[in-house]
Amino acid sequence: MEPIIIQVDNSTLEKMKKFYDSQMVPNDDATLLFQAHAIGCDIIAKMDGTIEISGQNALREAEHWSKKIIKELTHPTVVDDVYNVHHIGSAETGTSDYLGPICFVSCYVTQDDIQYIKSLEIGDLSTLENQDVIKYAKLIKDRLVYSLLILDNSHYNKMISDGLNQANIKARLFNQVTVNVMQKVKQNVEVKVINQFVSPKTYFNYLKNEVIVVKDLMFEANAEQKYMAILAAEILSRYAYLQYYANMTKSLKMNLCRGTSTAVDTVAAKIAAKYGEKMLTKVAKLNFTNTKRVKALLEDL
Repeated sequence: MEPIIIQVDNSTLEKMKKFYDSQMVPNDDATLLFQAHAIGCDIIAKMDGTIEISGQNALREAEHWSKKIIKELTHPTVVDDVYNVHHIGSAETGTSDYLGPICFVSCYVTQDDIQYIKSLEIGDLSTLENQDVIKYAKLIKDRLVYSLLILDNSHYNKMISDGLNQANIKARLFNQVTVNVMQKVKQNVEVKVINQFVSPKTYFNYLKNEVIVVKDLMFEANAEQKYMAILAAEILSRYAYLQYYANMTKSLKMNLCRGTSTAVDTVAAKIAAKYGEKMLTKVAKLNFTNTKRVKALLEDL
């Protein structure tokens, strides 16, 4: 992608200088006011107010300073608010459920895949019934290149006891599934995106000890509305979760509940009463406040 060139006034120039103060890189060019390196992009600011922004996140970075030009630049690649260039997107299911695993999926979509997913007219994910998730997942799972990682609660609770929080865990698993799908694709994919759940700075700080880190990652809110790879990853992660959940139900011989409601507490207490409290380590996220309520229920049994 060619560098993005914008023109700013002196006031904006000074704001940019302060904004990128901690990200400055040395330069000997007398015509430059500063040069900086941000996440996924480089910024060059000239004395006359000309700004050159290049790199993976150039579009997003430039939007901070010139929304008008970004609208013009993105028009060729965004049709009906959908990004139409091949990309990688990741999503998860299960982080807000006391019972059940967390399923992480990263998907790669080609331009043909994007058109196909759009043609399914999936709509608002929040309104999809389980049978719809299963239907769509079966339509796309054999077509797309993707990676699935399932974090069961035994491993989740071990990671929590080792001092990690849930956001840290999500960052690690998102990074890993993205790496996995990149290795499967075996070609350069410029756009890699996830739904933002923490700031980019915090996300990459969580990964500071990882050997391989995908650094040119884009963070966007409600990204499934624009990126078909994230929409597909969301569907496939839900599908994997439903399969796992069905197996849990069968194995425990008990109807389960999703979420963190009092109904979930009752089910978890029944599981602990039937199989012992240690079973909660395998089926529940023990750092949730539900655990205290479940133990209180057990005392009353």
